[in-house]
Formats: sequence, structure tokens, C-alpha cells
Amino acid sequence: MKQLLAIVLVLTVAFGTAVAADNSKPIQKSGSTALMFDLGGLAALSAGNYQGGLGVKYYISNGVAVRAGIGFGMSSTTTKNTADPIPTTQQSESKLSSTTFSIAPGIQYNFATAAAVVAYVGAQVSFTSSNSKRTGNANSFGVGFSKDHEYTESTSTFGGAAFVGVEWFPWDNISFAGEYRFSFSSTTGTTESKNATTSTKVDAPSSTAFGIGSGNSAALTLCVFF
Repeated sequence: MKQLLAIVLVLTVAFGTAVAADNSKPIQKSGSTALMFDLGGLAALSAGNYQGGLGVKYYISNGVAVRAGIGFGMSSTTTKNTADPIPTTQQSESKLSSTTFSIAPGIQYNFATAAAVVAYVGAQVSFTSSNSKRTGNANSFGVGFSKDHEYTESTSTFGGAAFVGVEWFPWDNISFAGEYRFSFSSTTGTTESKNATTSTKVDAPSSTAFGIGSGNSAALTLCVFF
């Protein structure tokens, strides 16, 4: 009996979705705007950051949209020195702080439409920067309390991608999209060690990557138009 009810429920949901898709129309007119989310999970659906942050799509003309993911973050952790009394060569606390910024603008061209499905191609570029600093330690990000000691690491990543994908509109103002990307990225950075008398800056290991893969770590993209 439970299996029968489950089958009926699945068929009901599938039929309702199919009817909704037949009635809904793709949104691709000039001036249309959407918020974008990475949609992950099956047992527990969740809408996450789009390419690391806030995602927006805007149609600049019929069938042609610009889109972007913009991310920003800051964090700080402070560890108190428990020594009593605190030696003159040490400081009262050690702080680890970091900031990140990312942006991935792109352009999308819809080249085919069939019922509630749109096929598109496009390209994007991306830039990500991060900076982390530890006070009280001149050699690593580990906790340290040495006075006038700092360790800093900065990295920058430049990238670009060409993509092809499909966008499905199961309901009015709601769409799900999946795409493949041929992408390229290059990362460079520096590390700097400071103590009371010297400062040493060196290049961090650099890396380059390129290949073909599904966008957003195989997650679907949810768009909500308004």
C-alpha cells in the first residue's frame, strides 16, 4: 500500500510539473532581471551562493543577458596570551584576519528555444583575491605572541571560460539551468615575513589550470525572475 501511494505521489508531481512547464514561457526579454543561486542537494535542497557570492542576471536585449557573481568576505580570530605576567618580548594577543573578494562577469546568448527550454552559449571572465595575516608569528599562520612579528599571504586568481548550457522554466518566473564550461585559470601570490628588524617577501607557488567540466561544481543554477 505504501509503495502504491509513493508511485501515485511521484506521478502526480511529475504530471503537475509537466503541465506547469507546458504553460510557462521562457523569460528572455530586454529588461528582465533575476537573482541566481547554486542549487544543491536532493534529500535536502538548498540554494547557495552563485560562483562564490551574489548572482544577478539582466537581459540587455531580447535573448542577450549579462550576468555576474560577486563575492566578499572578512573574518578575524583573536587568541589571548595566557602568560601571567606577559613577558616584555610578547604581545597580549595573536590575531588571524583574512579578506576575500571575487567577481565573475559574463554574457549569455540564447540561440534556441523549444517550449519551456532555452539553449544558450556565452563567455565569462573571473578574478579572485585573498589576503590573510597573522600577528605574533613571522613564520606561519600558527598562533604566536612574539612582539612585532607578522606573517602575510596574498593570492590573486585570474580566469575565463566559454560555456554552453540549457535553461528550463518549469514555472512562471522560475528556471533551472545546467552548463558545461571550457575554463582557464592562473593563480599567483606572495608571502611576507616580518620581525622587529627584518622583512622578507617571496613569491608563493603559482598554478595554472584549464579543462572542460560542468559549471558550479555540478550544481544546478536556480534563477528567480522579478
